[in-house]
Amino acid sequence: MLSIKNDTKINEGRGKGSGASYLPWIQTREISSVGTCSNPKDWKTGRTVELLSQGEAYYWHILRWNDEIEDIREQYPLDLETTLEICDDYNVKHPRNRHTYMTSDFYVTYKDGKEKVFSVKPSRNVLKKKRAKEKLAVEKVYWEKFRHVPFEIVYKDEMNIVLAENIRMVCMFYDLSSVFDEMSMLKHYIATKKIQVDMESEPLDFQYLLEIYRVVLPEVKGDSLECSQH
Repeated sequence: MLSIKNDTKINEGRGKGSGASYLPWIQTREISSVGTCSNPKDWKTGRTVELLSQGEAYYWHILRWNDEIEDIREQYPLDLETTLEICDDYNVKHPRNRHTYMTSDFYVTYKDGKEKVFSVKPSRNVLKKKRAKEKLAVEKVYWEKFRHVPFEIVYKDEMNIVLAENIRMVCMFYDLSSVFDEMSMLKHYIATKKIQVDMESEPLDFQYLLEIYRVVLPEVKGDSLECSQH
C-alpha cells in the first residue's frame, strides 16, 4: 500500500470539488488489492473514477445510469475530529488509528437537491463480524446524526450484475467521438437512451439488436458519421 500523508492529500485537494473537479481521498494506485480496482471514465463528467472493488464498480455503474443523480463522489473523506468523537462516545476503536481518515464509498447528490451515502459490502455476512459492524455504525452515525444525510449499505451479491455489465458495455461509447462503426453507434444510442432496451433481464445481444435498430442509426463511413438517417 502506498502511504500518503494526510497533509499531502489535503494540499492536493482530495475530497474536495464536484463533478469533473472532484478528487477522491483514496486512489487505486495507493492500495495493495489492485486486482479488484478499476478506473472507468465517468461518461457524464469526463473524470476518471477510483473504484476499489468489483462491488463498487458494479454499483457505480448502476448509480451513474440513474438520470436523477447529479453527482457521485467516491472515496469521500469523513471529518476526522467527528469520527474520533463518535468512536470515543461509543467506546469503539477508531479504524486503523487516530490519524486515519475514514471514507465512504459513494456520496451521491441528486438533481432535486437530496443527498445519500452508500457503503458497498460483498454480502450481509459482513454484519456477522463485530469489527465490521462497529465501523459501519460509526459511518452511519456520522452521516445521519452529524450530517443529516441518509446512509445505506448495499451488497454485491444482491446487485443486478447483468444491469451493471450492460451499462458498462454501452457507456464505453457514450461519447460520439468513440464511435467507429455501426455496432459502436448502436451502443452509443443505447448509452444516450435514444434507444430504449431491457437492460436488466439478460446480457444484451448486440448483434440481434443491431438487426432491429440498424434502420434508425446514422451511417458510419470511415472516421466520419453521416447525420442523415437511413
